[in-house]
Amino acid sequence: MAPNPLYDISKLPATSQAAIREFDDRYIASIGAAQPPSWADFGDLIPVGAPMVTFPVSSFALRYQQTMGESRFKTLAEKSFDVKTQEFDAGYEGKLVDILSQSFAYRNWTQGPARLLIAEARHRNRSIVTLLEAGESTVWPIDGRNFFSATHLSDFNDAASTTWSNYQVTPKDVVSIPNIEAEVTIMQGALDENGEKIGADPDTIFVPTAKYEPLKNLLAKELILEATGAAAENNPYKGRFNVVHVPELTDANDWYLVDSKLRASSGLPPWLSLRWMVPTNSALALRYYDESSDFFKDTGRIKASSHIWYGFSLGFPHSCRKVVGA
Repeated sequence: MAPNPLYDISKLPATSQAAIREFDDRYIASIGAAQPPSWADFGDLIPVGAPMVTFPVSSFALRYQQTMGESRFKTLAEKSFDVKTQEFDAGYEGKLVDILSQSFAYRNWTQGPARLLIAEARHRNRSIVTLLEAGESTVWPIDGRNFFSATHLSDFNDAASTTWSNYQVTPKDVVSIPNIEAEVTIMQGALDENGEKIGADPDTIFVPTAKYEPLKNLLAKELILEATGAAAENNPYKGRFNVVHVPELTDANDWYLVDSKLRASSGLPPWLSLRWMVPTNSALALRYYDESSDFFKDTGRIKASSHIWYGFSLGFPHSCRKVVGA
């Protein structure tokens, strides 16, 4: 039987520079490879070239009327919000003597880059959850209401315009067809700035761990029995929703309706993740400590430190609705 190359001692690096070069090559290759999908991808992940970005939000809905006399024009009113990136870091370190002489230690060292990218995806998830769970107390600067609010302005330039809701404060269990139907119907009433329905139609439900299996199993049934003694009825939502498990949610009951189509068709993502794309080979992204470093001289260890720059913001309330669970 041929030896497993992972444990072939002849494949071990001869120097700390060789071990670090291998780490660097694998890190760059991992970044270039397709990343596994994450629920955070329902928002926009935007590479940016500066540590702070201003997002202008202009009037996005026009309405045709019969031409009578002079033509009509709408003043392009614009507001904006800023998203600033911050630096985050994680890293690996190991005894140089082990990396140069032990196959298991070397294997763990070379698996570091892939694990860093997994940690980065989880960092995005945790950051978005933090925003969502505070959304009912976070002001959306475009209309001055909280991001999750029952009184969003249809026209953010007119305080007297019709309001609409993306927040249900009355507790409702998600594992209930009538509850889902009622909340979907309310979300479908989201308005554009002309006071007309924008066409929201949720296709995804975000749920915490405690509700994931019960909801997934409920929506997979062909027939639903909603009340004792009542006749079973066809499940109207079989195959309708993408039920997404969000393990980072800290509340065991709250749930979120998301319309993923509004992100693509109208440019209204529910949240934004900005990644400042610093040069991969710069000290702003990766920092190495080899045999020449004071760290090695003091400890006999080498290490690689990955630094990522992210900014996170809630996006547009039209495509996301929060329901307090029960």
